[in-house]
Amino acid sequence: MQLTDYPWLTEPKNSVGKILPPALLIHGVEGIGKRALANYLAQSVLCEETSSVNDPCGKCPSCALFTADTHPDFKLLTNDDEDASSSRNDLGDTKKSKHIISVKAVRSLGTFCVTKPHRGHAKVIVIDPAEHLNQSASNALLKNVEEPAEFLHFILVAKHKERLLPTLLSRCLKVNVRPPDAQEAFRWVATQIDGQCKDPYRQELSIALSGNAPLSSIRVIADEDFFSNRESILSLLSQNQIDPFALATLCEKIEVPTLQRIIYALLHDLMFLNIQQDVAFHEDKKTELGRIKRSLSNKAFSRWLSLFNDYLKSASHPLNRRLALEALFLKWPQT
Repeated sequence: MQLTDYPWLTEPKNSVGKILPPALLIHGVEGIGKRALANYLAQSVLCEETSSVNDPCGKCPSCALFTADTHPDFKLLTNDDEDASSSRNDLGDTKKSKHIISVKAVRSLGTFCVTKPHRGHAKVIVIDPAEHLNQSASNALLKNVEEPAEFLHFILVAKHKERLLPTLLSRCLKVNVRPPDAQEAFRWVATQIDGQCKDPYRQELSIALSGNAPLSSIRVIADEDFFSNRESILSLLSQNQIDPFALATLCEKIEVPTLQRIIYALLHDLMFLNIQQDVAFHEDKKTELGRIKRSLSNKAFSRWLSLFNDYLKSASHPLNRRLALEALFLKWPQT
């Protein structure tokens, strides 16, 4: 594969150098293309036309096997309940489950790590998301990373590198994949959606909410439920008399990460309105934001933000979620 379609990945690719190290950690925000870079590096090392970090030829038998997910010298270690073959083709960061990568999965790599390559000169193991390795799995992996065979390369992919075992982290060359600036992200996303999004505010909001991560931005743009729920929440909160029970009923049906994304952006804009009469996210909803803000202070919204953060800590608890949301919105700041 080539990286020309992902121009922001060129700099982190160059920082790796021409020789892939025994252990490499690729880290960065969600939806930035970390898996795409890991796949590129793996294919380039396995390519029979080049043994260094260069564009793989895409034509040799090794490249054909890699593209078909059948290369005998490549392994992808991911969440226990995910299908590895389907995940490998995702050029973004797939939605990860809460399942860990177990010590059993790491130990299953034992024979692969010590037997010589079937083709060519190298073997590559990609672990994504590496922060999902539990303590035992991390320790088991550390033994292989500390004394790898000369042909073996580990590529760890992580959103939160600080969650990795410190001793494992210290063995890796670290490459931080940073998002492009907002303008570059907007141009790239525009070429990918090719006029499918007619609302420029929708594209700008998606990019802002994704922290300029292009692949995440595209997913947000296509998420009709997100924009529908955003519209409904802002509409209910902008009423003269807020109905906490209607808000709780609505928010109960929204996935926690989506609700978190909507509420955080809303509170950010409300606080900014009090400071400089400007917003960072909901540019198209200034009228509603003004009604929601009323004459309330940032201190009032900050107190409710603390309550919302407390709610998030137990949002996945099997107890009645609607009751928790009702209690939360009953405390929404009002004049």
